[in-house]
Amino acid sequence: MKSLKKYGTVALCLSLSASLASCTPAIGANTVSALTVDGYDVPAGMFIYYTIQGYNEAADIVANQNDGSEVKAKDIRSSNIDSISSTDWIQNKATEYCVEFTNIMHEYDAIGAELTQEEKEQAAEMAEYYYNMNPLLAENGVSLDSMLKMAENTYKEQAVFEYYYGFDGADGCSEEELKNYFDENYARVKYVTISLTDEEGEKVSADEERKLRNMADKYVKQINAKSSELNKMLEVNAVQEDYNEYVASQTTTAEDEEEVTTTTTTTTTTASPDETTVTTTTNPYESERLIQKNTTTAASEAGTMDSATESADDTESTEETEDEKNSRLFNEFIFNDLPLGEAKVYDYSDDTIYVIIRGDLRERMTEDDYWSESYINNLRSQRYYESFTEKLDAKAEQLEVEKNKSAYRRYDPFKLVLENQA
Repeated sequence: MKSLKKYGTVALCLSLSASLASCTPAIGANTVSALTVDGYDVPAGMFIYYTIQGYNEAADIVANQNDGSEVKAKDIRSSNIDSISSTDWIQNKATEYCVEFTNIMHEYDAIGAELTQEEKEQAAEMAEYYYNMNPLLAENGVSLDSMLKMAENTYKEQAVFEYYYGFDGADGCSEEELKNYFDENYARVKYVTISLTDEEGEKVSADEERKLRNMADKYVKQINAKSSELNKMLEVNAVQEDYNEYVASQTTTAEDEEEVTTTTTTTTTTASPDETTVTTTTNPYESERLIQKNTTTAASEAGTMDSATESADDTESTEETEDEKNSRLFNEFIFNDLPLGEAKVYDYSDDTIYVIIRGDLRERMTEDDYWSESYINNLRSQRYYESFTEKLDAKAEQLEVEKNKSAYRRYDPFKLVLENQA
């Protein structure tokens, strides 16, 4: 499956389908099936809907092939994608999405689940909202009933996932194991950013840098002098306030000196925008960040390609930039070298240093904080998404697909009137 939250794909397709031109006669009635998947007749409207989605995906691919230049329908139609015509590629995509939809239906029926009244009502509201938001759907043969089926399908998909990977699922894990996964892959940190550049972006003088580094060391000692982790996290707020006051005083000094003489150049430090406002010292969680462990290679981070399979021509596009390198090294420092409850100074780059501390993530694993239902669901999705995808794809391959050839000809993507069609 391409998305655990299938309605996210639905919403995307709806926004993309705005490229359809206005007021065209319906090109297909929903009572006609475009294909049959394992005995289920897929409504033509649903197939049209997924065809629109496939068309927009093809448009993105062709645009990328043309250095991101805007493409028209005629450009897409004359293009090949994955060594086949764009028409076949788009309809293959639409077929794939129809198979995925049917696969979820079969899995849902197999586990004996049933939508709750609340889920039915929420699905109906979503379907009607998106359907009314884009009247061109009806004009191109997509019915509200098809939209409702797709909306309900997202709830069914979540139920199937829960059946396999919930705490009681055959392929899932215990709550404690999921907490361990959370703890191993995320870190809650709090830091103060100290800039080594002036307000013009130039590197400060050696004396000023020495002063700032001494200040950072003093802040670390000030934080670590506290007896508990909670008080240390609170102390970071006080450190931030002190640093902000220093920045403000330097700026004021610079302004005063400019009034005396215009030939004096005064340097000052600046903090990043999200680090400069602290309004209270009573909230230990203020300005905390939840950092995810980086488990990808630099090449895949930069270019989303497997470094083992990239060609020589791709090397330049997947090289790690300086910013990516700094981010990677910072991530490695947090997870490998930053002890819990101990503040340290970290040189992030040539012009930025951090006073940083890592807190115990488990302290915030409570029902009203980091262990709410949404956090649990997101963690399970993250941990098991790939396995879930592989499981459903394997089942989908066993489904028998019978295409209505006349329907495929009738619902050719380029028979839709598209906004950018020449």
